[in-house]
Amino acid sequence: MSKQRLRPLVVLVADRTLSADYKILFEGIFATMQTTHVPEVAMRHFVSPRVAVDSDGRAKTAPLGLRRVESALLEFTDLTEQDIVCTTPEALLDLLGPWVKVVAFSSSDPLGKGMSNTTTDNFWDGELYTRYWTRNMLEKILAAKKKYQFKVVAGGAGAWQLVRYDDEIAKECIDVIFEGYFEELGPGLFTDILNERSVETHICEKGSSVEKVQPIKHASTLGIIELSRGCGRGCKFCTMAGKKMEHLSPDTIIADLQTNVANGVTSVVSGSEDFFRYGAKGLKPDFDKLQDLLEQMRKIKGLSFMQVDHGNITSVMQLSDEQLRETRRLLSWNKKTDYLWVNMGIESANGQLVSANCPGKISPFDPDDWEHLIRQTAERMKMTGFFSVFSLILGLPGETPDDIKKTLKLVRYLGKQNAVIFPVFYEPLYDGQKPFTIDDMRIDHLELYRTCYEINFKMVPRLYWDNQRAGGVSWLKRVAIRILGKTEVAAWRNSFKKIQKQLQNSQTVGEN
Repeated sequence: MSKQRLRPLVVLVADRTLSADYKILFEGIFATMQTTHVPEVAMRHFVSPRVAVDSDGRAKTAPLGLRRVESALLEFTDLTEQDIVCTTPEALLDLLGPWVKVVAFSSSDPLGKGMSNTTTDNFWDGELYTRYWTRNMLEKILAAKKKYQFKVVAGGAGAWQLVRYDDEIAKECIDVIFEGYFEELGPGLFTDILNERSVETHICEKGSSVEKVQPIKHASTLGIIELSRGCGRGCKFCTMAGKKMEHLSPDTIIADLQTNVANGVTSVVSGSEDFFRYGAKGLKPDFDKLQDLLEQMRKIKGLSFMQVDHGNITSVMQLSDEQLRETRRLLSWNKKTDYLWVNMGIESANGQLVSANCPGKISPFDPDDWEHLIRQTAERMKMTGFFSVFSLILGLPGETPDDIKKTLKLVRYLGKQNAVIFPVFYEPLYDGQKPFTIDDMRIDHLELYRTCYEINFKMVPRLYWDNQRAGGVSWLKRVAIRILGKTEVAAWRNSFKKIQKQLQNSQTVGEN
């Protein structure tokens, strides 16, 4: 007798760039930045390989945001495991039918408006896969919705794009846009939908709901482990700017780690806007809390290594060299990595410009000392065993040519400090501000951008190879990625030449 197909009330799914079997964080970052100039067959089977599903269509791994939704629904509603399926885009249509009441869709960049991706979009031909695959999925969901009459709820880190920008397919398909963390308002929303009560079309949760966070039930993509929520430093281009940083309990974090390890995910990523502030009540790091958490993590058998996503320069500067070395030691697990990287935003060498756009970013230090703080951070991170991944922003409101000149000088220095630097174009979150595009570039912008990437062309392959080795990626795939990387480097350099020629021609026309 064949197994009866599961008939869930709620189906959870993410866009295809998030729903992939990545082994290390850089694989995911690399994939989400690609455009359709990369053949789709290569994206689906190599760059962004599909996630396995079981016989019920349940994904082996899923984005952490969906895992949090899944756990909250199981804890705060009457729904059971049989009522909810967290699936993949490939398995989605097989789960849909008249029994489904809600399809929840998550994306970090549904319309391709995230700062890193809009930057790539300016330089490459084709359409961003984040936007391309999201549109394709929404079209399929819309066709099924018309047939089965379920409701569609869209959320994730990129939900703000669906509010700010008009998109024909999204407008027709999506019934509710949910911004923010799910635990406080989300379960009630789903309960109302299941009971056929009217609901708001746009829900915005401003709090962190950290006290209601439930441990995940199944493994998360990349083994992402949420340490903290929010940031509160006020950067005008970040959705976390107005949310006070609050921390998950060590018990929840350890439980999530154990769930990932039990499901075969042993290389994990810290989820926080500032790893070094874990446990702190304000802007000053609480090293004892961070140290205690890392020591508890090290007791879990089977973990390979942790990749640290975000940190903050001012947090690093409030820790001693001894504390940084101890943190580095505690992050050395079963697999040794020479490139344990931390992503830190410098935005510009001009601290006053940064402070104007990010009111709390430099606190408790003086904005006039910002460039010095950046240089010291790069030196100290290198000395204590970390690898710095810096980011900066072109086109910040108020930017001047002198700011670009100073930032270029800083970048050349950072390139000698065992670091890489990723420049991105300014993309405002709110109406009334103009995004920075390639049409706004001057020769000095291009020189800064190209200088950053020439540093990256040298260092990123080493970082990538090291992290893939520690993450258990096969030697064959590592070699293939290295070859693909060389073709990407050539394409970037050709793009720079083309844009430089265009800018020079424009300047000549302007002078005449």
